[in-house]
Amino acid sequence: MKLVVCVIVDQNLEAILLNEQTPNRGYWFPYDEVKTGETRTLAAQRIANKICPSDIELLSVLKVRCGDVLPYLPSIQTFYLFRKLANASKPESNNSLWMTVDQMKLAVRNLELLGLEPYTIFQNILERQRAHGWDDLTIGRDLFEEPFLQFIECKQLDSNNQSVGAPPEQLITSAKFDNKIQERVFKEFYSYTFPSEYMSFRTFSEIMDNKLSTIEKTKMQAYFRAFDTQQNNYLTYTEYLLGLAAMDPNTSHGGTPAELRCRYIFRFYNIKNNGYLSIEEFRDLHGNVQNLKAGKPNGDLPAYSEVLPIFNSFNLQENSYLTLNDFLSSVGQLKYRGTSVLFRLPTYTKDLLRVNKRFTNMKGDNQYDENHNEINYEIADHCVTLKKSGLLHRVESLRTMSYNDQFSTTTEEAIKKLPRSSSEEIFDHRTIATDIQDMLRVFEKPDVAKEAFTWPSNAISTLGRSILTLCSEVREIIRCETRCLKLSSPCYILGDIHGNYQDLLCFEKCLWRATPLLSPASFLFLGDYVDRGIYGLEVIIYLLATKMQCPKKVYLLRGNHEIRKVQQVFSFYKECLTKFGDILGKEVWEGINSVFDVLPFAAVIDDKILCLHGGIPSPNSCPDDFVSMVNDIPVPLSEPEIGSQLAWEIMWNDPFSIETNTATQLPMNIVNGFFNNTRRSTGKYFTNEALMAFLEKNNFTHVIRAHEVQQVGFKVQLGGRLLTVFSSSHYCGGTNEAATVFVDSFKLRLIRLDAR
Repeated sequence: MKLVVCVIVDQNLEAILLNEQTPNRGYWFPYDEVKTGETRTLAAQRIANKICPSDIELLSVLKVRCGDVLPYLPSIQTFYLFRKLANASKPESNNSLWMTVDQMKLAVRNLELLGLEPYTIFQNILERQRAHGWDDLTIGRDLFEEPFLQFIECKQLDSNNQSVGAPPEQLITSAKFDNKIQERVFKEFYSYTFPSEYMSFRTFSEIMDNKLSTIEKTKMQAYFRAFDTQQNNYLTYTEYLLGLAAMDPNTSHGGTPAELRCRYIFRFYNIKNNGYLSIEEFRDLHGNVQNLKAGKPNGDLPAYSEVLPIFNSFNLQENSYLTLNDFLSSVGQLKYRGTSVLFRLPTYTKDLLRVNKRFTNMKGDNQYDENHNEINYEIADHCVTLKKSGLLHRVESLRTMSYNDQFSTTTEEAIKKLPRSSSEEIFDHRTIATDIQDMLRVFEKPDVAKEAFTWPSNAISTLGRSILTLCSEVREIIRCETRCLKLSSPCYILGDIHGNYQDLLCFEKCLWRATPLLSPASFLFLGDYVDRGIYGLEVIIYLLATKMQCPKKVYLLRGNHEIRKVQQVFSFYKECLTKFGDILGKEVWEGINSVFDVLPFAAVIDDKILCLHGGIPSPNSCPDDFVSMVNDIPVPLSEPEIGSQLAWEIMWNDPFSIETNTATQLPMNIVNGFFNNTRRSTGKYFTNEALMAFLEKNNFTHVIRAHEVQQVGFKVQLGGRLLTVFSSSHYCGGTNEAATVFVDSFKLRLIRLDAR
C-alpha cells in the first residue's frame, strides 16, 4: 500500500495549505492512498487538484518515508511539493486553510496540528530558499533533485545490557520492556499517529484511554506534559516508550529509574511547566501521596497549614518555589518519602497495548495481539456477589477475600501480586458517580421524614455541587467519543424518557439490575431525557452517573430537548431552579447542558443499523457520506440551529405517514422526498422513497429513531425499514406504553414494558 502526501505552498512562500482530513484529529497535509492503476505522481495531482483546483504546479518530490510498521498501513509515503501560482485564496474544502509560519507556531502551541511535520517541512523549505537566494519567481526543481529518504523502524533500546549505564536503557530494563514489548509499543504508537510520526495531545488521549482510571483520565493534560520531555507539544515514539516505562508497575523506585521517574512526577504536577513547584502544586503532589497510601485516590487535599511545614523543609532557593534539583535531592536522600505510589499504571504495560482499530476490521473492545488473530483475555481481579433479587450485594478483590480456597496453591501468590485494575473502580464507592447513585437511592425510598421520590431538604446543596462535579468529569469522557458512534450488537435501544424516572427504574430492574457492566449487551439512549416529566433532573443524573461508571457500555445521544432554548420553553429550566434555587439552579442547569453540548448525534450498530433521535437528514444538509459528515459536526455545539443544519435535522425530522398527519397526500413542494414539517414548524418530513435512497447510499439496512410518542411504545414504519421507539409510558397523562428495541443475532427484537 502506498500513500501520497501533498505539500502545497503559496506563490510567495508565505503560507502552506493544511487540511483536517479526519475530524477532531488536527490539521496536517492533504493525503490519500494511491488507487489501482495510478502512479504516485498522478495520485498527488489528483489530491492537490481536489483541494486547490486551479493554478497549481508540481515542483518535485520532497521526501520518501519507508517502513513496514503494520501490514494494513502504507509501507511508502511520498511527499510531493506543489506551488500555487497565484496568491493564497480560500481552499475549496471547508476543512482546509492556509497557515503562515507564525500561525503554525501558534497552532503548535495550541495543539491544533496532527503532527509537527507541517511546521518542520515548511521551515526546511524556507531555509533552502534563504540558503540559495531564490525568490518567488525562480523556485527551481534543482533544489529538490535529491529527496530526503527516511526509514520508519523500531529502534530498540537495550533492555539486557545494564553495563552501558545510559539512563533510558536502565529505565527500560527496570520496566522489563524486552524487544518484543518495545516492538508492540512501536506498532501501537504508529497505528494511532498515522500518517504522522508525532503524537498530538488528542491522539495521546485516545491511546491512553484504556490505560488510565476514570479519575486519572481527568488529568490527561498532566500526563501528556510529563511525557513531553522535549517540550515540543508533540511526542516522539521514544518519548512515548519511556513515559510508559516510567509508569509501569515493574519499574523500580530506586537508583537511576527512580530519578527519571521523579522527573516525570515533577513535570506532572508542574502545571505552569516552568521548572518550579509552587505551594499549590506541591499540595496536589503531597495530597495525592497521602490519599494513595490511604487507599483513597479521590480523597480531599490536605490543608495548607499541614503542607506548608513540609514544603519549607526543602532547600528553597528562589522565591519560595521548589526547584527540580531540590526535589530530586530530597527524594534521593529519603528526606521526602512516598513518591513511589505516584505516576503508575494500574497494571503492566504489556497487558494494555492495543492497535488502533481505525485501521482494522475488528469489532468490540477486545484486546487483540499484533497479528490480529488472537484475543487476549485476563481474569478480572474482583468477585461480584449478587442477591437473589439480582441486586448488587458486594464486590471483593480476589486478593483480599476472607476465604482460603479461592486460589490453588500454584496461583495464589501470582494473583495476589497483581496491581489494582481500573475495572475494580467501577464498583467502589469513592467516585462521584457512585455518590450520585447513593443519593438517588435515598431519593427513591420513603422514610419517616420524607415521601418516596422526594429529596431530603438538607441534601439539596450537596446534591447540586455533586452534580456539577459529575458533569465536569463525564463531559470529558463523552467529548472523546465520535459524533457518530460505532457500536456492536447485542445492544438495547431506548427512546424518549422525558423525566419519567419510574419507568427508567423499571428498565433497570428488567435489563441491568446489578449494573450494565455485568450485562453482555450495551445500552444506547436516543435522547430527550428531560422536559415534559417532573423528574428530568433525576433521569439525567442517573444516566450521567451510569455513563461515568460504564463508559463502554452506556451511550447517550442528543435529542431535540437537549437544547437550552427548548428547555426554557418547556420545564427543565424551571425544574432546576425550583429544586436548587435561582443561583445554584442555574449553575446545575448550565452544567448539565455543557454535557448536552458534546453528546453524539447518531450511532451505527454492526455497520448496518442507524440510530438517531429524530430522522434522516435531507441531501441539502448531508450531501456526502452520512457518518463522515456527522463526525464533522463541531464539538461542542451549544446552538445546533445556528451551528449545524445537519445536527438540527437529525434531532427534528420525522417520517411522513398518512395515519399520523392531517394531510391526505404529499405536498407539491416535495424535493428528493423531503418537505417542511408543518406539524413542528421546524425540521422536515421524509418519505419512504427518501428513506430507501438514504439507506442504499450509506449501505444501511434500517433506521431506529425516537422523537414521537407511540401507543404501544413502538411503531414499525416505511416498509419495515424504520422503527420508532418511545420509552416513557403515560406520556403527558396519556395511556401509551413504553418499549425498547434489542438488537441481537441479526434480529431487531421489540420489548414492551409493563410499567403498571
